[in-house]
Amino acid sequence: MKMNLVGAGYWGSKLLRNLAKFDVDATVFDIRNGQSINDIKNKDPVILATPLWQHYEQTMQLLERGHDVYVEKPMAETTLQLLDINEKIKKDQLLMVGHIFVYHPQMQLIKDIIANGDIGTIHHVRSERSNWGIYQTKTDPLLSLATHDISIVQNLISNMIVTNQQVWNYSNNVVPDRVWFCGPSYDIDITWYSPVRLRRTTILGTIGQLVWDQDANTVTHYRNRIENNRAIEVTPTVYTYDYKLTPLESELKHWIDCVRTRTQPSTGIEQALAVAGVIDRVKAITQPVPVKSYLQLH
Repeated sequence: MKMNLVGAGYWGSKLLRNLAKFDVDATVFDIRNGQSINDIKNKDPVILATPLWQHYEQTMQLLERGHDVYVEKPMAETTLQLLDINEKIKKDQLLMVGHIFVYHPQMQLIKDIIANGDIGTIHHVRSERSNWGIYQTKTDPLLSLATHDISIVQNLISNMIVTNQQVWNYSNNVVPDRVWFCGPSYDIDITWYSPVRLRRTTILGTIGQLVWDQDANTVTHYRNRIENNRAIEVTPTVYTYDYKLTPLESELKHWIDCVRTRTQPSTGIEQALAVAGVIDRVKAITQPVPVKSYLQLH
């Protein structure tokens, strides 16, 4: 199978190495060397691993030219841009956004444990993501980091209402360094201004709890409970994962399978809109969210 890969930086190079594992013959277009999507002369599927502020224009042009398109997260910067993209998609085209944690094998393990009733009804989901990140001015933690956590939480609870938010600007950057927001059954805390790297999701249920440490690749199942006003602790079960496929390999395999079978991806325009809708609410955009967007998100 042949594909085009636009972008050959850190993530683009990683995509290229993993595509080779699936015998994909990828033609690389390196924007750092002056190449662009205009240099693509074939109709093969395109993977975009370019800066997020370029995603919208590039995706629109590629869809117009008839390509199937896989876009690294986030697909676009705003809901309005995503609505434009949605209008551009032809009936037989494939469009996927790279919400990599949706394809993480441990995400499926967590969903299986919950579906089996092993933690009861979910009370609360907390997702944390921190690191000492690259100083950035063209994007913010919501778009670069929270996209991951929103997609994780949306896989676990049905409605991410935003009821509160707080932002911090420690470095006097033009964009915030840390963002926290919450709803009735979740909260998300993200920052690129922390000396400690943390990627963790905690799920509290009525009869058990799960802690997903994405760096340690562990899911810990606690069965702690309250009885007669006493806190009872039970030795937890720790699930580790011996990868048959890494999360990125799982994501790329899904995309390749979709192209081969002409099946719409699990993370398409609807999922991109759902994530963008939460970000819109966190940013408390003054103009109303378009009615069409609201209907697509609910």
